[in-house]
Order: sequence, then structure tokens, then C-alpha cells
Amino acid sequence: MTTKNLSKFSIPFFLVALLLFVSQIQAQSNLAYGPRAKSMAGAGTAIVENSIWGNSNPGGQVFLGQKLGIGIEIAMPKASYFVAGEPTEFEQTQSSIWPLGIKTGGVDSENKVLVIPQIGFNMSLDDNNSIGISIYGNGNKGKEYAAKTYYSPVIADFGSSEGFINPMGTVSYPTFMKLNQYFAALSYSRKFGDKLGIGISLVGAWQSFSAGGLEAFGSLHYSEFPNELTNNETANSFGVGGKLGVQWNVSKKFQAGVAFRTKLYMTTMDEYKGLISESGKLDIPSEWSIGLVYHPFDRFLMALDMNRICHSGVPAWGLAMKQKGAVSLGGENGGGFGRTDQMTYKFGIQYSIPKWQFRVGYQYSDLTLIASEFLLNMMMPDVITDHVSFGFSRDIGEQNISFAIVKGFKKTATGFNVMDNAQFMDLTAQNLLFEVAVEF
Repeated sequence: MTTKNLSKFSIPFFLVALLLFVSQIQAQSNLAYGPRAKSMAGAGTAIVENSIWGNSNPGGQVFLGQKLGIGIEIAMPKASYFVAGEPTEFEQTQSSIWPLGIKTGGVDSENKVLVIPQIGFNMSLDDNNSIGISIYGNGNKGKEYAAKTYYSPVIADFGSSEGFINPMGTVSYPTFMKLNQYFAALSYSRKFGDKLGIGISLVGAWQSFSAGGLEAFGSLHYSEFPNELTNNETANSFGVGGKLGVQWNVSKKFQAGVAFRTKLYMTTMDEYKGLISESGKLDIPSEWSIGLVYHPFDRFLMALDMNRICHSGVPAWGLAMKQKGAVSLGGENGGGFGRTDQMTYKFGIQYSIPKWQFRVGYQYSDLTLIASEFLLNMMMPDVITDHVSFGFSRDIGEQNISFAIVKGFKKTATGFNVMDNAQFMDLTAQNLLFEVAVEF
């Protein structure tokens, strides 16, 4: 690579890398990376068309050549909850652990616009080998509500007296969880013959986490470490994992791809070891994808993907909130968010004319939340199941600019309060995002 080319790439690379470290990027998306992939609803394991898209399958990067892509995503998520059913009445003298029946009614989340930068760089070493680096994040996990969400009016009515401090007296607001994730991947890809590419990536991760308004779980003895449960300073964790990808260009009409990322093994977040299972260890679940691409004629292609996120492999994500019949948060054997493994199905099409490519896509995801796990997941209401997308790319000289818009349709899911079975709750979420990227 010449010094002139390095100079051309250095300024945009530096600006986006800087933006990554001053932005809040929130976790997690099934929509892949870059506007080309997003405009096909994330379908693209079997076809890698730019350096940002290469995050999905490092096996395809060897077919790219020399590329630098930078992009910005703007996400506008919305969420709310609604609680129905009056909390269960009980006597203050009840000797067993008290239930946590919360206030009825609905609350909307504080809606914030998220700015999510991404950058990908791919360099050919020779005709059969390439290396690449990607810096990226996922979008929209934690939520904030301007309310005392985990507040029991029944317990509050007991008041305080000599020798009795009411557990609701310490409950604060807003109630929130913030989970920010940043990733960097260093990839190597090799071509075998003209049709097969195999790639591996070393994936590093940095997470930051904070939570507030959860005091009731500590004062009611639902947490092993109540002082490390809520309203502490932001905790950081770091980790690493790997990714393997294969792209096979079977013929002029068919392509296939497969990718697997291991679990990312993260350091513990001691500030929240009273909330997060394994004493604050929030590993990032493994995932795999399989994709097919069909070119019925030169200008038209169809892509189909399946993706699975394996929450069950991480106790903090996969374990139920109740362990051995009782709610127990934090510590080595505490409960988690109770999420099931999630399957996602993606379909996209692309039509090309000189200097232009147009794309549309649809994605359907299984609901990862089960009815008994809604209480804690009010802070992370991942209930959207349907997305549609549209986008285009335009060649401008040696550069290419791409744009995508994705709509996550409003979805309401119903569950119940595992700490007071008389209460039912609706979690509602929707999302709208735009992304633009330039490739050099």
C-alpha cells in the first residue's frame, strides 16, 4: 500500500475512531453492520460487499480488495411498560419474604437519539490473502424511566417506626439500566482457489454498565450484595473472543456463507455483583449465521440468512430470575434476565443499474423474553420481532456512498410479575434508524 493511499485513509479513520470513544453506543442488534447490509435487513452472511459488512463474515473479506468504509447510524428507539392488576395485599407481620407488587399504570421511556459510528478497513496482502480491522458497536439495549418503577405502594403504606425502616423509603428515580458495548476485530482472510474464502477474527470488547432505582431488591433481601446492586459508578469490563467465517462462491448464480463467533469472555463488574450473576460477569453470548445468495440474472440478487444468539450459554442472560424457587440476584449463583436463545430470519434483495444499487429487506426474530421474566427486562425490553428496510448505493468516482433506513415495527408482549403473580405487564418497543456510509 502506498504512502499516498495511507494518507488518504488516515483522516477519516482517525475521525471515526475518535467519535467511537466519545459516543455512547448501546447494545445489541441483529441487523448486521453498515448500510448495505442493513438495507437488506441484515441478510449477507454469503456476500460481503464492503469493509464494514465484513464484520458479519471474515471469510468474504479476501474478495474485497483494498477498502475503507466509514459510517454513522442514527437510531431513535422508543419503549414503554404498562402494569395491570393491583399489588397483592399482605400483613406487615408476614414472616416469609415479602412480594414486590409495583405501581399500576404505564410509563414511557426517556427517548434518546443514539449515534453509532462504524469503521472497517480491508487491505490485500496479495491475490490470496488479506487483513482487516473493524471498530463498531451495537444499538439500543438499556432504557430509562422517569419513575420509581420498582416501588411497592403496599409496603410503602406500612410506614416507618422505631426499629423498622420502610424498604420503599430508599427507592430512587429515574429507574434505568445502561449497557454500552464497543468492539474491535482484527481479521485475516485467505482465498483457496477462486471460489472459497476462509477468515478468522480476533474480537475484543469493552462494556460499560450502570443501573439505578433498583434499591427495593436489596432492602427486601433479594440480592446477595445489596451495596453492589444499584446507583453505583459506571462499571467497565473487557474481554476477547474469536470469529470464524467461510464464503463459498459456488457458481455464478449461487453463493453460501457461514460464520460463528465464540462467546466473548468478559472481566467482572464488581460494582454490580449484587445484580449480575456470577458476581458481575456479563459475558457476550456466542452466535452463528448461515446464508445463501441467488443471482437469477446479472443485475438482481436475493439473500437469505438465519442467525442464532445463544443466551443460554451465559448465566447472566440465560438463567431465570428465580433460582431454586426464590428470586436471588447477584453472587455466584444468582438469577439472570431469563432469555431464551433467539433465532432470526432475514431476507433481502438487491437490484443494480449502472452506478446505482437498490435494496429492500425483511427480518423476523423470535421473541427472546418469556412471560415469567418481564420484571427485570422492563429495563431492556427487546420485544421487536419484525423489521423492514430500504436502501441504496451510488458510485461517485472512486468512492461509493450508501444509505439505509430500517423500521422496527411497534410490538407489545405480555408477561407477569414473577414477584407478585397478581400483576400482568405489557412491554412495548419500536425503533427507527438511518445509516449512511462512504467507502473509499
